[in-house]
Amino acid sequence: VFSGCGWWDGTDVHEGVYTMYHLSRNGARFQMFAPNQQQMHVMDHMKKQPFSGENRNMMMESARFSHGQGKMQMQDLSVLDVNSFDAVIFPGGHGIIKNLSSFMKDGKDCKLHNDVERVLKDFHHSRKPIGLASMAPVLACRALPSIEVTMGYERDENTRWGNWPHTNMVQTVKSMGARHNVREPYETYVDEKNKVVSTTSFMWETDYHYHYIFDGIGNMVKHILRLSTK
Repeated sequence: VFSGCGWWDGTDVHEGVYTMYHLSRNGARFQMFAPNQQQMHVMDHMKKQPFSGENRNMMMESARFSHGQGKMQMQDLSVLDVNSFDAVIFPGGHGIIKNLSSFMKDGKDCKLHNDVERVLKDFHHSRKPIGLASMAPVLACRALPSIEVTMGYERDENTRWGNWPHTNMVQTVKSMGARHNVREPYETYVDEKNKVVSTTSFMWETDYHYHYIFDGIGNMVKHILRLSTK
């Protein structure tokens, strides 16, 4: 499930592509979905500032990820049916907190996009796995209280290769009733009971070591596929 195209106003490009790569590498077939609605705003990714007076559609922006025809094109999230799939994955990016929810404005009291909430609850009720990268645990923690996730470190510690600037979000999901587990960027946390798999991805900021994020998403996908056979 995508929320646009770009870290600052949609789905992070690396997280989206890494997810598709690992699904393909592990022999999984997948389809792509996004809400057919306007996104919160359009960001200048160089200046990290919103463009004035510009609007873009989430589904049209997310279609930048898709190739081919038919089912490999980006589809409207409203038609996603839990009965047609074995699992669902939400790559991260600021679109999670701007477009798929009101977290940017409302924090722990945020509202979720109606179809996002429906999809999360449908997959959880059907005992089908849910994958979450970087900021995406916010969505599941709001819709599904008492789950266990990781969003990386709980304090902004400068590590050898990067730092953790989004730890305030970790404290917020804990206040929603979720249990948080500290993990490195190349790791995942698996909530076996709820079939929720999360990885930190770009909650960690690094200049060079993107392969750790690649590996973390790969581990997430492998656990999702494992749980989908149970």
